Amino acid sequence: MLDLCPRCRIQAPHRDGRDRCPRCGGPLTLVASDVEAAALVAAYQQSPSAPPRPAAYRPPARQPSGPRPPTGPPRMYGGRRVRWVARRPDDTLPPQRPPRRTGPRLIPRYVYLPRWGLVDTPVTEGEPRNSPAHLGMALTGALQIAGAAFVASTCAHLLRYLLLVINRSTTLPGWLIGLSTVLVLSAGLLALAGSVYTIVAFVRWLLAVRTETYRVRGFFDPRPRWQSIPLAAIPLVNVAGAALLLGEPAEMLDDVARSAARIRLRKLWVGWTVVNTIAVLTVITWWVGAASGSIQTSADALFMVALTAAVSAAFAFWAAHRLPAVFSVSSAEPTVPAHRWVVVA
Repeated sequence: MLDLCPRCRIQAPHRDGRDRCPRCGGPLTLVASDVEAAALVAAYQQSPSAPPRPAAYRPPARQPSGPRPPTGPPRMYGGRRVRWVARRPDDTLPPQRPPRRTGPRLIPRYVYLPRWGLVDTPVTEGEPRNSPAHLGMALTGALQIAGAAFVASTCAHLLRYLLLVINRSTTLPGWLIGLSTVLVLSAGLLALAGSVYTIVAFVRWLLAVRTETYRVRGFFDPRPRWQSIPLAAIPLVNVAGAALLLGEPAEMLDDVARSAARIRLRKLWVGWTVVNTIAVLTVITWWVGAASGSIQTSADALFMVALTAAVSAAFAFWAAHRLPAVFSVSSAEPTVPAHRWVVVA
């Protein structure tokens, strides 16, 4: 269905309540199709009572100002420049949104305990790196490393000694002799590096123990470091120097801890003296064999080197856990028996 204005010949979809033309103000006629609308417009124009077709709008010429009487039929709108805006059908409009809730909003909450977020781990204060306990652990590791190096040196020198024994009656190939030489030199350098590393760890631990022991008693270390380091680091000198440096802080302990520390230091000093004595004998034997040129003396020196390495390895493994525990409080406490036997009258 269409709304048709025969006067203006404009048409639009039918809408209830609209009976006047928005352009010229004339009456609208309801038609069913465009053919019927064209026939109605032609019949209206041929009728003698039809008003002339409105011409296109032209701007009026300038005339003297004054009231101008209105011409033509009355208009529904005040201005000429009015556009006919099409309106969207109601059935095609999007559904309206429900009204927003104006009441109080719900407070956000969790129905379960949330497990996300940062982990608040408490800060635990550990011991400083230069504490006697930390340096004692480093000394234990150094002694174990040195013991493993001395074991490797012992095996290499024993293999070399076995080849020398076989070579007395059987000629050995040159590559085997060269391989044994490389093994002996490599194992010797490895043992030397382990010894130097152990001495450095021992000196650091000794200085920390002396400082901590005197500090707890309210004193300073009476011996300067330029005296303590040579006494503890130089070979053969540390046989007496290490015992002296460890015995001084042991005298600052209480009676029970002092007696226990003395016993441990005495055992360690005996073992260290045995190791250095065998090492000195080995050096003398090697020097005599090199000076005399005797094959048997050189073989004896090689055997003494293997023996020294074996004894050094045994001492390193034995002292790995005993040396750092010389001044430990737990080991200084007397052992209390779990049961006490009493005489029943």
